[in-house]
Amino acid sequence: MILIIPFLVLIGIAAGPILATAKTTFLRRTYGWLLLFMLLINAHLALMATDPFTRMVGICCVLLGGMKGLVYAEWARTEKLTLPRYAIFSLLWFGMDPGTFRFKNPDLSWKNDIVIGAILTFNGLVGLWLVANLGWNHIVIMFIPLSIAFHFGLLRMLKGTLRYFGFPVRTLFPNPLETHGIGDFWSRRWNIGYSQMMQRLVGRPVEAIVGKSAGVMAVFICSGLLHEIAITLPVMSGFGLPTLYFTFHGLLTLLEKKWKRPLGKIPTLICVILPLGWLFPKTFQTEVIVKCISVFA
Repeated sequence: MILIIPFLVLIGIAAGPILATAKTTFLRRTYGWLLLFMLLINAHLALMATDPFTRMVGICCVLLGGMKGLVYAEWARTEKLTLPRYAIFSLLWFGMDPGTFRFKNPDLSWKNDIVIGAILTFNGLVGLWLVANLGWNHIVIMFIPLSIAFHFGLLRMLKGTLRYFGFPVRTLFPNPLETHGIGDFWSRRWNIGYSQMMQRLVGRPVEAIVGKSAGVMAVFICSGLLHEIAITLPVMSGFGLPTLYFTFHGLLTLLEKKWKRPLGKIPTLICVILPLGWLFPKTFQTEVIVKCISVFA
């Protein structure tokens, strides 16, 4: 049944151009979210007999493919990508801005991204080797080298590769140590492609109906639910904790707006790092993260 996962991913991606032709915004969004829900149900059922790591990877692939389709459907109301460029956007990039692939620019810088990405990937892998062989199982200690290797290393190299071919993609994880508040962290420092996606699919539609504050909270609560699908569903444990993590950060973001001042760098990093056990519940840590890192032992 695991072989159905690539098929579900392709359905989610292929739905993007079709949904973009819907006559009304209501129909486009309703059909799009219903389709994503059905794809995820099928992915969950197909992967029930597999181990938690395989379930996590499979479900995340289907979720990513479906979200690519939804984002493209919202963007492509007035503009289109050619089929090859839509395939590159959907299958070869983790960002969520289809417009990046509309035009090529042959004069983009890319070498620094490859070099910096390679250095960070190497350092992250060395860190994972140390964590695995020293038996350090604390979530923060495990997450940091994982993030350095993947978020800041491999994805930076991928950015450089696409820029080499002329696509003006941006860094998805700009230096989070430069953050000055919770709102700044989630909108400009951590996975800006995901932030763009949530604003386009959730924040702006909700804001247009019930106001800006509700739009902000909708983004964070929906982020929690999506992380439930990617984290707690594969291990069938810890339900509600990722949603609690993002709801907490949503409330902090609203407080920043009310106070008209950011929390500051250190308080922000503390609020992001200390509750990581909510985002990654204990069962997920042991069944997915520890087992993933154990390959370096």
